[in-house]
This record gives sequence, C-alpha cells and structure tokens, in this order.
Amino acid sequence: MKGTEKFKGMAMVLIAIALFSVYAYLLFATGLGILILKLTIAVIVGVICFVVGWIGITLAINEKEQEEGA
Repeated sequence: MKGTEKFKGMAMVLIAIALFSVYAYLLFATGLGILILKLTIAVIVGVICFVVGWIGITLAINEKEQEEGA
C-alpha cells in the first residue's frame, strides 16, 4: 500500500507542475494573458463568495434549528 501512495503523490506533483507550466505558457507566451488573468481573478472571487455564502447558509440553518429545539 505504501508504494501506491508514493506513486499517487508523485503523479499529483507531476500533474501540478504540468498544469502550472501550461498556465504560465498561456499567460506569458500567448496573446491570451489579460483574458487568463481576468478568468483567474473571476474564479478566485467566485470561490470566496461561495464560501462566504455557504457559511451564511450554515449559520442561518443552525440558528433556526436551535430556536425550534428550545
């Protein structure tokens, strides 16, 4: 089992390096740099908003359950 975990870990490292290389190439070596930056920032902002919304929903649901139980 230990050998397969090591293989999976190395595969994940290689995939991460490959994806970063493709991202950097698209960002710097093509004319798509500004579009790639805009998409990256939009995804980051979207993930942050999703997390904040998820926390808000969780708090609202838990508050309602606590009031009904009391």
